[in-house]
Amino acid sequence: MMVSTYRTAAFVLALGLAGCASGGSGTPRNDSPLGGAEIMAYTNVQLALETLRPSWLRRAREVFIDNELAGPVEILRRSFNERISRIELVPSREVIRRFGPCQAPAGTGTLDTPRDPQCGTRPVIHVVLFSGR
Repeated sequence: MMVSTYRTAAFVLALGLAGCASGGSGTPRNDSPLGGAEIMAYTNVQLALETLRPSWLRRAREVFIDNELAGPVEILRRSFNERISRIELVPSREVIRRFGPCQAPAGTGTLDTPRDPQCGTRPVIHVVLFSGR
């Protein structure tokens, strides 16, 4: 009976340590979308995400803007305009359903870059602009 108690305690401790490690530096992971107003104080989207959602930059490799492939996350270093409505992290399980197959059609994307070879196994960052209509 005593061995079972120790095993249970060790298992619970291991789960707790794994949870801390997955959050990165002890901070909880936040996957809630960012509103455009939250990022206006930053010079570019990457800087905003480094501060507000750092795990997104470690987890995602691709960026979509209004459901269109824009390129790798490095494009977020560019300055941006105030038309951003929100930014969301789309989970890997939804990527293909929302954005289509991993083979990008010729001529799509602002950088004409091929899709991430791990498409569908990693989340993507989706920037949604105000429609202006």
